[in-house]
Amino acid sequence: MIDGTIDAAEEALRAAAVLRYLLNMSGRRCKECGAALCGHEALMSFVTGFKNAPRCWSCLAARHERTREEMRDHFFGYVASHRCHHSGWVWANRQEGFEPSALPGCLWPAGGKIMQPRSPKPPTSHASDHRSGTLPELEYNAGDMGCGDLVLHLRLRLKDMQPGQLLRLTATDPGAPEDLPAWCRMTGHTLLDSKHPVYLIKRKEN
Repeated sequence: MIDGTIDAAEEALRAAAVLRYLLNMSGRRCKECGAALCGHEALMSFVTGFKNAPRCWSCLAARHERTREEMRDHFFGYVASHRCHHSGWVWANRQEGFEPSALPGCLWPAGGKIMQPRSPKPPTSHASDHRSGTLPELEYNAGDMGCGDLVLHLRLRLKDMQPGQLLRLTATDPGAPEDLPAWCRMTGHTLLDSKHPVYLIKRKEN
């Protein structure tokens, strides 16, 4: 790690882990509806915390209470800003016969356009509520866990909580300051406060 950022060697290891995952997912089907998964759907499962139980695009959108288009476009924005996941995107494009920089036809119909993800509310707008004495219902120390494993464990813990409850997460992984806000936007949970390595997350209402 250099100045709090992920160095090239660590980035390469993360990218290799993503590619290994996608290779292992070849030929897999959605755990909910049984539909065959494309590489982009497998990658979407990886980054949203469904690493061990991959879902198709439609089932992931339903799980996160998003439209298919919202889910796809938040996912695209996340992948575009994370080199290790973007390498998986490029690999999936090539496997499915698309140019590396193309919007794949499995997720975009001909002429489709990328929606602009809705801007999240600034975390600081809620920080005063936390400081005034609201305590989290659960605390979880993820240590230096990173990439797909962190969001997998985070998803499982939030799943067992009640809507609106607070989770205090400690995550020392250098990618967490980038990964967690983007993951919360994509999945519908709210990042109330963050000061690396401590993050306060509010479970989404459903």
